[in-house]
Amino acid sequence: MGKVIAIANQKGGVGKTTTTINLGAALSRKGQKVLIIDLDEQANATIGLGISRELDYVTSYDILVNNKDIEEGILKTYFDNLSIIPSTHQFANIEKSLGVVEDNISLLFHLLKDIKDNYDYILLDCPPSLGLVVDNALYASDSVIIPVECDYLAYDALTQMVNKINQMQKLKKVNNLNLTIEGVLLTKLDNRNLFGYKIMEKVKETFPAKTFHTIINRSSHLQEAPMHGKSVLEFAFNSRGSKEYRELAKEIIQNNLKEEA
Repeated sequence: MGKVIAIANQKGGVGKTTTTINLGAALSRKGQKVLIIDLDEQANATIGLGISRELDYVTSYDILVNNKDIEEGILKTYFDNLSIIPSTHQFANIEKSLGVVEDNISLLFHLLKDIKDNYDYILLDCPPSLGLVVDNALYASDSVIIPVECDYLAYDALTQMVNKINQMQKLKKVNNLNLTIEGVLLTKLDNRNLFGYKIMEKVKETFPAKTFHTIINRSSHLQEAPMHGKSVLEFAFNSRGSKEYRELAKEIIQNNLKEEA
């Protein structure tokens, strides 16, 4: 059975979409079958994988709100093992649309039950909020990756994200479902700035067993790749960013093998 991982943090600009795209590409390159679901109205994961927001696709909004078949929304990408369900600007209205739906927190969970076995990993690219979309993503997920920029405000916001995860863990436990923290991912480390290293140490002290060994440094290649509709693995395979996301994929696969053993 596949593993569903939400990539979530209510703080914007910490590297959620960058991680979703490049981790997905790195996992697929290691032979894992991966589905990305873009749950953000900005649709950055969609355009970052070379898919236009303006074309007439079945989107994550259509699936959640308009009852479209989830398999109709799955698009193949340039990586053999990587697919995506795109998002759209319509997603800006989703909180209002889902607010009147019964059992609205578990919608995505039930939709994914039909396709979960078809993938090794399903990655959910979450918006920068703690609203109903993130509730759906967390309820549908087996674990959460929390990207945290090596910056004080991003570190300060980590507490709110962990509190939200704790709330969802309690709700899921009532229904005999589990939600774990896959790991805290330190991102945008500037090796010229000593303060970033202080934040890194603070995160490691707070989450000694849950901070990924892999750290994502600031990189012009990571910034530029989405402009070309590519992951950094395709845009600049030998770059530092590409190597770091390939290391992260390796770390996640190894951790999951340990859990299954």
